[in-house]
Amino acid sequence: MYKSMRGACKMDRRKKIQKKIAARRQAAPKRNIALNVAPLSPEKGDDLLPQKRQSGIRRFIMQLAISGCLFFTIGIIYQSGNERVQPVQAFVEQTFDQHFQFAAVSAFFEKHLGSPLHLLPEQRASEEEKEPLDYAYPASGVIRESFDKDGKGILLETGLGEEVKAVKGGHVIRVTTSKESELGNLIELQHPDGTSSIYGMLDDVSVHPYDILESGAVLGTVSSDENQAGIFYFAIRQGDDYIDPSEVMNFD
Repeated sequence: MYKSMRGACKMDRRKKIQKKIAARRQAAPKRNIALNVAPLSPEKGDDLLPQKRQSGIRRFIMQLAISGCLFFTIGIIYQSGNERVQPVQAFVEQTFDQHFQFAAVSAFFEKHLGSPLHLLPEQRASEEEKEPLDYAYPASGVIRESFDKDGKGILLETGLGEEVKAVKGGHVIRVTTSKESELGNLIELQHPDGTSSIYGMLDDVSVHPYDILESGAVLGTVSSDENQAGIFYFAIRQGDDYIDPSEVMNFD
């Protein structure tokens, strides 16, 4: 009986060992699968694409921020009354005044691409102003000081409170106050033909920079002198050269 019990124990022990071996065999494939299956790593090229996109977005945001800062800085400097920033103001005026012909470019695009009516203000230059026209009179008056006085413009005497009008259609590229100009309140209007008309010594101003005006639009009113007469300064410029207004219009 002892032998039979001993044999039964051996059988039980053998079965346990066999079960453990079978269990290990069943677990082994799962372990291999778990070890062999690794997360797919992106290709090097694919990994660089998001980085390039992020780099492009950062660059665009940086350029946008710099442009915004530059725009607002120029605006603050241009509106400042500090004498220290006057050279900067002069540089900005020269850049936008002499180096970029707003009126000429606008006329070119209107001629070849049509007029963008939805973008222009109500005071947009009329279609007739596309063609070169003779100068209209800025105001009714007579010449008090001729072109020979300073070689740039003339001084006109008018009635009190006389309105000063644009001699041609174009863009307002400069509006200065009496603190910024020796000629008092001053307006400069750029025309499609490349010329500019300048109106100085005004009592008040009715326009703003970058307004688009048609011929005859009211710019302001004349100032008055000690004799209670209306007076204002008028000049015509083409590039760096000035044209005698009395040669292109008759003030007599």
